[in-house]
Amino acid sequence: METESRTENINDLPMEMQKILKNIHYPVKRNEIIENERESAAIPDVLVELGMLPDKQYNSAEDVAKEIHRIYIGIPA
Repeated sequence: METESRTENINDLPMEMQKILKNIHYPVKRNEIIENERESAAIPDVLVELGMLPDKQYNSAEDVAKEIHRIYIGIPA
């Protein structure tokens, strides 16, 4: 039985990524996130990370954070 919480929330992400995700109006699709940040002159490494997200709709910053954690840490759904 799993009782401890998994670290997959937005506060575990780098500060630059937190700022980006908190300033987006949800729901939003991956390409909309990338386009918004491209226009905002985001750091290129952040754009690469956002480009690795699955192409789907995200309803909150936490949804995006969970996907980023899955990509980098391998946390299961």
